[in-house]
Amino acid sequence: MLITCITHADAREKKKYPFRGLTEQGWQEVNSAAEQFRELMDEETLVIETIVSSPKARCVETAILFAKAVSEFTATSEIQLDANLKAGSIRGKELFNLAKDIQVQHLLVSGHADLARTLPPQNKLISEAVKDGWFTTRPVLFQIEYGAGNSWDKARVVYCLGLVNGEWLNLLQP
Repeated sequence: MLITCITHADAREKKKYPFRGLTEQGWQEVNSAAEQFRELMDEETLVIETIVSSPKARCVETAILFAKAVSEFTATSEIQLDANLKAGSIRGKELFNLAKDIQVQHLLVSGHADLARTLPPQNKLISEAVKDGWFTTRPVLFQIEYGAGNSWDKARVVYCLGLVNGEWLNLLQP
C-alpha cells in the first residue's frame, strides 16, 4: 500500500479570514507539489483510490487541487473528512490507523504540518525540517510504503520533500 501525504499549502491569515482557504501562492504551491508527484511516479504507479483530509478548509482545498492536478493517477472524486487529522490533534498513529482501516492500494491524505509525527519511527528527518513534531515548511509531500498486516515500524518512507524558497528539498536524513 502507498500512502501519499500532502500538508496544506499557504493559507489565509487566521485573524483576518476565519474561513482559511488557500492563498494564490498556496494554489501555486499545490500545483508545484503535483508536478513533483508526477515526476516521482511512473506508468506503474498505483492509482489513488481513496482521499482523506482534515476537515479544515485549507486541507480540503489542498486535497481537491492536488487530486485534480494529478487526475491521471486518481480514481475517485470523493474526499472523506477525518476529524482525527485536525491541526494539533495528531499523536502519531493516525496514518497507521488509516492504513489498517482503509485497505486500498493507494491512499492520499491531506493534513497539517503535524503529520510529521506520523512518520514511521526509523525514518528520521533533518533537524531543520521539524520542530516540536511539526514540519517547519509547507507544503510537504511525502509517501510511505506499508505492507498490510505489518507493524508501522516496518513501513518505509519513499520520499519526504518540502518546498523551501521555491525549491523541493529532501527532508530525510541520509
